[in-house]
Amino acid sequence: MKRQVMCQLEEIPDGTMKAVELESRAIVLIRKGKEVFALRDTCPHQGARLSNGVLTSRRLSSVAGDYRAEKAKQIVRCPWHNWEFDAASGRCLHDPQRLRVAVYRTEIENGQVVIVTS
Repeated sequence: MKRQVMCQLEEIPDGTMKAVELESRAIVLIRKGKEVFALRDTCPHQGARLSNGVLTSRRLSSVAGDYRAEKAKQIVRCPWHNWEFDAASGRCLHDPQRLRVAVYRTEIENGQVVIVTS
């Protein structure tokens, strides 16, 4: 397994994203408390950088006027067409069985964010 240090954890404030590169691949790091998720930084719809989008919570209702959110989930919303992806699984909320972005395993070691690949 390969281990690549991406940045210091303190460089990603809680609830924010950071764009990085891993072996010529654009990656977005997403921090939620002590966890950091890593996704391919490319929307499969038309190629927008997800890191230029919005980090939000998952909506629990599709009824107009009901704004309950599931704060435990981090959702990345594409800046171009608002496609949404779960930060932990990479699955697209619009079509979770078919669409997703690649996810990468992360670890925090000595205050550094590390991506582990095979």
